[in-house]
Amino acid sequence: MWFLRFREPVNTWTHLVTCLAAVVGMVLLIVWSRESAAKVSVMVIYGVSLIVLFMASAVYHAVRSTPEKILALKKFDHMAIYLLIAGTYTPVFAFGLDGAWRITMLAVVWGLALAGMALKLFYINAPRYFSTLLYVGLGWIAVVPFVKLVETLPMGAIWMMLAGGIAYTVGAVIYATKWFDWIPGKFGFHEIFHLWVSAGATLHFLMVARYIAI
Repeated sequence: MWFLRFREPVNTWTHLVTCLAAVVGMVLLIVWSRESAAKVSVMVIYGVSLIVLFMASAVYHAVRSTPEKILALKKFDHMAIYLLIAGTYTPVFAFGLDGAWRITMLAVVWGLALAGMALKLFYINAPRYFSTLLYVGLGWIAVVPFVKLVETLPMGAIWMMLAGGIAYTVGAVIYATKWFDWIPGKFGFHEIFHLWVSAGATLHFLMVARYIAI
């Protein structure tokens, strides 16, 4: 069947569906925040980062091509992870912090994300554990201004942010350790990792939609 001809069918479909949901989600975020130009701008940044990540992942895992093209798509896929981390924190820091904290944390998260993207561009074959540690470390950067965020954002937002972070981290641990490799190449650790990533992204989207966009 045609939908099973992708290079990695499960990985392709999980993130293709999430990508399509992200497109709808970005439209909703823009509509819900339309009374504030600043919010609309931030929602576009967040929405684009979400779409790019899941689009890059779906395409990379779907395409059958030359090793050179697969490598290029792999780089794009891995670089997009840093883009999503920075994109997700943009609404959190933009509206959950103020003054010097806001400027500093936005500059730090985007600066580190760009550095991470450059690393993936030139050193795509870095050890799995090293790459995972970098992703998880940047993903939990909110612990730095955590007290400030708790003072500003509703506790519901804090709990959803933490839940999303935990989902991403569980997925990262499974990816790094290759646990639960039930049916290698068909439904193993990599496919389970993808499901946890989609779960983390969904939780963070709900946080942004419920507590920041509206």
